[in-house]
Amino acid sequence: MKRDYSLAYPRKRLERELARALGGLLLRLLCKVQVYGREKFPVRGPLLMVGNHVAVMEAVMMTILPPWQVELLGAGDIPHEKITQLASQFFGFIPVNRGHVDRSALTKALDVLKQNGVIGVFPEGGIWEPGVMRAQTGVAWLSYHGRAPVLPVGFGGTTGALGKALRLERPNLSMHIGEPISVAMPETGMPRKAYFEAYAERILEAIQDLVPATEQVQIPRVENERFELQYKLTKDNGIPVEIPEELKLHHATQLAKMLHRPVILKTFQFNLKLPAEALQNIESSPPAAQIAQAAEAILNYLEKKNEYFLIYRFGPKEGEAMQLGLEELKKLALWVEQQDLMLKLIPIRRYYSPDSGEEIVQTRQEPFKGWM
Repeated sequence: MKRDYSLAYPRKRLERELARALGGLLLRLLCKVQVYGREKFPVRGPLLMVGNHVAVMEAVMMTILPPWQVELLGAGDIPHEKITQLASQFFGFIPVNRGHVDRSALTKALDVLKQNGVIGVFPEGGIWEPGVMRAQTGVAWLSYHGRAPVLPVGFGGTTGALGKALRLERPNLSMHIGEPISVAMPETGMPRKAYFEAYAERILEAIQDLVPATEQVQIPRVENERFELQYKLTKDNGIPVEIPEELKLHHATQLAKMLHRPVILKTFQFNLKLPAEALQNIESSPPAAQIAQAAEAILNYLEKKNEYFLIYRFGPKEGEAMQLGLEELKKLALWVEQQDLMLKLIPIRRYYSPDSGEEIVQTRQEPFKGWM
């Protein structure tokens, strides 16, 4: 008797075999690809395949290079860039609304595993710089309930690789297959949550051990990172104006951190099409009306469409503080506009760099460097 599943595996066979065949050909024509440890690929599932993720090419390699069809779990809470959206629609994936327990996505992934399928996951959480990931327990949960081992993979050379490939520069790409990690199975008497957290950390450590050492060295090391937001009001003639007590920013630190996260600001403006350019170019001293408009647009999105956006990326406490900071900034900017004043914001990022042995003070916002 055939069992009904929320998602069949394998599916979209014609589209996916075509994509894998054509994609594999293009990948090897446009890039120099090395796969290490290919013999560690299991013959069949159930299996969770997990890897590091800093650019689009990891998803391409994860779907094309393994010997079986991989059902990817991917972000479903924000619109993708056009090229990614077209590829995703053709190939298909399981969309995950991040920041809370997406039971629909988990059910589909679990049903794939129950059909001896393979799920592909990039298990980092929150926002991240290359090589810096925060463990999420979803993979541990799926391994436990789906009785699926975990296969760690370390990808190398992916940052900027798609752009280089399109310019016919043939970038070097590598895929390092690790030793399978046995099915998650909490010990008797051990709290399940604590076990899942430890299992998730073990997975991330296994992935990082597989990332090429040369790329790990290139990751800028940051210690003691902290933020500050300087803000002041002036008249047209430059005379300072005292800020009313009720309009002072009590969550300025969290706002400064958000203003120094280019991937977040880029997502607001380009993926979500919000009028947030003023916050992306705060050093140009945009008019207060534009700052208020940007803050209001982001707040409307957070309140009406995706309340977990900041929480997922920064954690509940900091994400909520950022949202409160945006509300305070909107209130201040509207008042500044009404009073015909000028508002100057200077987000400051300080950190110690072990590589240079110096403390770095950064006031300029970095541009988004791209995911391709």
